[in-house]
This record gives sequence, C-alpha cells and structure tokens, in this order.
Amino acid sequence: MLKLALIGLGYWGRNYLRVLKQIPDVNLAYVYDTDQNKLLRSKDVIARSLEEIIEDKEINAVIIATPASTHYEIGKKLIESNKHVLIEKPLTMKYEEALELAKLAKIKNRVLMVGHIYCYNSAINYMKEIIKEERLGKLYYGFGLRCGFGPIRYDASCTWDLATHDLAMLDYLLEDFPIEIQASATYFLRKGVYDYANINLSYENGFIFNLTVSWYAAEKIRSWYLIGSERMLKFDDTNKNNPIVIYNKRVKEEKLGEYSEIKMLESEAVIPYINYEEPLLLQVMHFLECIKENKKPLSDARQGARIVKLLELIDEAILKGERIKISKDNVEQ
Repeated sequence: MLKLALIGLGYWGRNYLRVLKQIPDVNLAYVYDTDQNKLLRSKDVIARSLEEIIEDKEINAVIIATPASTHYEIGKKLIESNKHVLIEKPLTMKYEEALELAKLAKIKNRVLMVGHIYCYNSAINYMKEIIKEERLGKLYYGFGLRCGFGPIRYDASCTWDLATHDLAMLDYLLEDFPIEIQASATYFLRKGVYDYANINLSYENGFIFNLTVSWYAAEKIRSWYLIGSERMLKFDDTNKNNPIVIYNKRVKEEKLGEYSEIKMLESEAVIPYINYEEPLLLQVMHFLECIKENKKPLSDARQGARIVKLLELIDEAILKGERIKISKDNVEQ
C-alpha cells in the first residue's frame, strides 16, 4: 500500500481528495494547505507544515494541487526528497524550470507526472483512434471554446489556466508541435492577468486550430469541432452521455465541361457509445500504476514541459501582436 500526501485543498485539491478515497490501496497519510480554514474543514490527517511531508521518509508519493506559481519550488523539494510527484497543470510557469524538474526526476528515478486530465478522458481516446485511422479524412481545421464563470485565478492568466487543457489535448491527439502561433488577449478584472484570449495554431501538415478561452462568461462551454475531408466531429465535454457526434458531411467537386461544381454531401450523423469513467480517477490510478510498475506516465514531464513552452510562445505572440514562427528544434520532445 502506497503512503501518499496531498498538498492543496482548492478546487482541484478537493477533487483529488474525493477520488483518492475511492482507491483501496492508498494510505492518505497527510493533507496540507496554507489556508488554515480549508484544513479545519478536513477530517483527514493534517500535516503541520510542508516540511513535515518533505521530511517524512515513509511518504512514497505526493499530489500537488497548489497555485501554478508554486509548482516548481514545491515539486523540486519533493523530488529531491525521493518522492514520486503528480503536479496539477501547468507543470511550472517557466520552460527551463519544467526541464529541470524532468531531468531531476530522471536522475532520482522518480515518477513525475502532470495533471493533463484529458489524456485520461475516454472520449478523447476515442478521438485519438479516429484521427489515427484517418476516419475523418485529412484534417483541415478545428476550433474550440472553453469558457465559464470562474474560477478566476490571480497568479496565472486564462491562457495558463484554461488553454493548458486544450493545448495538452492537441499535443496528445496530434503528436505534433505547431510551427506558427498568432494570439491576442485582454484583461478586465485584474491588470496583467488575461481574462479572455484567442489563440490560433498552425501545423506543418496544414492543419489549423483556433481556440477561445475565458473564465468570465455567462455559461460553461467545453466544445471542440474538427473538420476533415471526409467527416466532421464535435466533442462536448459537458455532455457526459453523448460527448461525441460524427457528422457524415463532405464536399465533392464534379467537372461539368469547362466548369466544375461543388456538391454538398451528407448522411445521418453517428453518435458513438463512449463508456464514461471519471478521468481524474483514471489519472490518479495511472499515477499509482506507474509508481508500482516503474512505467513512463502518459502525461509525463516531457509533455508537461512542451505545454509550458507553448504557453510561453503564446505569451510572446500576445505581446508582439503578430504571428510568430516556431522552430521545433528548440523544443525538447
């Protein structure tokens, strides 16, 4: 039985706490948060300090669900003390820091995993299969919308908080890094912390993806559309029963003498059965499995570092106000 600690009892921390209690072979030794009010509401064993967790040699693994700006410092201390670590996204706030943690974990032979929850979503894994088998045909473009009314962060913009999910999804589905980025963002609530952003990514094979994110919107929307030469796909993460719809729609060009005509072809849409299992539970179970079997995590530190690099490039594109080109040679794969 693994002895584990949870650091952070905010939005994600409370969810981690809930799923940890569903896993029988876990001994949750400590929970800790700097907010004493959150600790007072907890019925679990409370650590007196972060150092108590770091210094406890019986603790095998730690889940970090603290503000993004603290991930690097806490993660480094825990890995140095020979603990396996799962860090909620983003891995760090700087690419060089993410690479440092990845290298440190390799030296220490510790599992370092990032909370890219959509890598453990059954609908996303169905999408990955469809893309791999080219059932949509050649992918032309896609667009996504991730918005809602909070939670609002103060140490990270909506790009680093919300867009991280979609960037990790793209990385997982396409197994590729964009070659061009154009982005714009603005803030309304707190100076310097973006509340709204629009991101456009271009890939070497011609695929384009446009993403809009905001935490200051009237309703919660988590939708993606992928447009291919043979079919189109919609993913709606708020629809747990039918998260995916495949539209049998395409166009066909027919020659009419010297001219040609574009015909719109369509047939009945398909709603595939997706066996829903809670992604966060699957993510934590995968973390524990990687520790026990010394396996490389699906959302490992290298993926975490790539997403941090992409977020830095998006910030650069926002500040420059122009499309920037990317050399994939500068991104460790």
